[in-house]
Amino acid sequence: MIALRVSFFEVAIPVLLISITLLILIIAFRKLRMRWAIDHPNSEKYAVLYSLVKQPISGEVEIYYEIEEPKEIEIWLTDDKMNDKLKIDSRKSKVGGTKIKFDSKSVENGRYFYELRSDNQKTSKAIYIENL
Repeated sequence: MIALRVSFFEVAIPVLLISITLLILIIAFRKLRMRWAIDHPNSEKYAVLYSLVKQPISGEVEIYYEIEEPKEIEIWLTDDKMNDKLKIDSRKSKVGGTKIKFDSKSVENGRYFYELRSDNQKTSKAIYIENL
């Protein structure tokens, strides 16, 4: 039998070079996908609904969202099964940020979702109400 003597470096260096090349190709592909916006929706068409900072809430809170083009927006309070409980607000929003006041004393304590709805979007955030 013939014994082959191969040093560690003769194997490790090609493996290392192949690994680095593959990593660079993966990173380049991801950058190109982001630049070409493949699988990314146009953010100008959608509103951004922000989470509440303090949880659980009690009393009056402000719900905040931003949009980049004017549109009809509705804010709903839904229960944990996503059934509508209360229409918080409905308006033709202008470009930029909008704050909406919501008094949590109008509903029972528990877990809910506040939901932003428009003609092309529905997004929600969890809210925990604990009125004393």
